[in-house]
Amino acid sequence: MIELATDLTTPAQTSGHWPGELAFDASDFAARLHMIQADLSGRGLDGALLFDPENMFWLTGFQTIGYFTFQCMFIPKEGLPTVVTRVVNRDMALALPTIGGVEAVLDTQDHVDVLCGFLERLGARQIGLETGTRYLNVRDYRCLSALNSVAFQDWDGVIEQHRPVKTPAQIDRMRQAARAVEAGMDAALSTIAPGRTDNDVAAALYQGSIAAGSEYIGHPPMVVSGKRSALCFALWRRKVIERGDVVLLEGAGCVDRYHVMMSRSAVVGKPTDEHKGTADALIGILETAIDVIKPGETAGEIDRRCRAGIEKLGLGKYFKSRVAYGIGIGFPPNWAEGHIYAIRPDDPLLIQENMTFHIIPTMFREDFGMAISDSIRVTATGCEVLTQYPRDLVIVD
Repeated sequence: MIELATDLTTPAQTSGHWPGELAFDASDFAARLHMIQADLSGRGLDGALLFDPENMFWLTGFQTIGYFTFQCMFIPKEGLPTVVTRVVNRDMALALPTIGGVEAVLDTQDHVDVLCGFLERLGARQIGLETGTRYLNVRDYRCLSALNSVAFQDWDGVIEQHRPVKTPAQIDRMRQAARAVEAGMDAALSTIAPGRTDNDVAAALYQGSIAAGSEYIGHPPMVVSGKRSALCFALWRRKVIERGDVVLLEGAGCVDRYHVMMSRSAVVGKPTDEHKGTADALIGILETAIDVIKPGETAGEIDRRCRAGIEKLGLGKYFKSRVAYGIGIGFPPNWAEGHIYAIRPDDPLLIQENMTFHIIPTMFREDFGMAISDSIRVTATGCEVLTQYPRDLVIVD
């Protein structure tokens, strides 16, 4: 039977906690753990297995870029979590007072064998399993399901239901992230000129945001110019910027894994009526969303009101995405919480104070694409716009 620590000051094993490595107060994580363990007890579970790095971070503050190899976290119904991870991630986990121990996986070992051995020694019989995550593959799930000593139950959405509404500390990090992406956007827009490349612009966006305090972001920024801007998710590729090109920019700042995003669009030279009309329509959607988002509204109704204006302009066929998606914790390849909550057609989601969204009006037309977006926090009466930057279509002479 493995002995588990019972509080945030007496870990079962440690190589020494690192001051300042925990991104938020230990008391915040202790409260979250207590809440999640109450859920386990209420379901009659001995513990649960997490695989999603975002949920692990929310619960304990544990983060590593080494999650490209297998890792999971066992949450006991009492005591601190144990991380099952590649041995090179061990010290990152044990640097935190929120982690009770590490079951290290050597490069010569099969990770599922290590996990199954840990569970058998633990003696737990009823375990919740996070199955709605990309980090648990079919092979590993089948191996776990074959473990006769444990009965697994689906345990999806338990942590996710707590993530949309942000705490004051999380909102503080997001305001800092907003300052970083604003700096990156300013640097990128200032770099646009005929003869420059989209690589030059992407480099400026990265450099500006990182120099202003951003950590690595969970998704590549979108920097694309010319006709390729009509291809959603096309990125920089050494293209020389020419007069008449649209340059589409979407970037993010990240502080303590909390992200804030924004998009702006530019035209090199004199914009056409189509350019100006598209930009005006996008700004209209953005400002309508900011006006109507407030606690008590449903996501579906907000989406309907935002789409109404663009439909009247006859541009609805170019607006194919949701109006906004949730933002917060992000690890590559994802920088958003849109898989948890979003503003989209017919969604019954009830908007609550301190939810955070990236409002992302985009249009991809035949010869160009544009996006003009901002991130917001829901206040008691409306919205706080986190990203403060002019929204007009940028014209580069």
